Amino acid sequence: MNGPLEQQVLFSHLLGDAARRASAMLAHPEEAARVRSLDDDGMTVIERLECSPVAEDQLLAAALRLSSQAARPDAIASALQCHFATPPGWLAVEAQRRAAWNGMAGHGLPLGRAAEAADAIEKRLAVAGASKATGLSAYAGLYSDLWCDPRIAAPATARREMLALVSVLHARCAPPE
Repeated sequence: MNGPLEQQVLFSHLLGDAARRASAMLAHPEEAARVRSLDDDGMTVIERLECSPVAEDQLLAAALRLSSQAARPDAIASALQCHFATPPGWLAVEAQRRAAWNGMAGHGLPLGRAAEAADAIEKRLAVAGASKATGLSAYAGLYSDLWCDPRIAAPATARREMLALVSVLHARCAPPE
């Protein structure tokens, strides 16, 4: 991720969190198998995470895909950093943008769900004691890059929600007029 320092720090923090969560989930062989097994709804835990518009879920899904067995958090974090080290090609990014925009005709962005996700981000920032304006701006920048990033396996519906979240977060961190 390129961008302001706050966005890079946030992304690095989220990668570390995803690595720790993935390591904990894969620590037991039966849990590692369950992550990749189909549940009653026909989806795996990883696929369900990929359907979420939440960056933390997307990065956890990427960590689980990159780690097929139990591993220490630092090893998973290294794999994630390598995965995201090289920027995606412009053509792959454009393909993700078009796929997300394709289903929006006549429907617009899901701003209601994005507002709920933004509320959750604000609550996490408040609990952490972080600056609301700086934190929201960092998240807006992160989602601005992540919604069309082909290195995550989010479906078009999740990408549309992530794009809507960019607009909602930018509006919330803008200075009052």
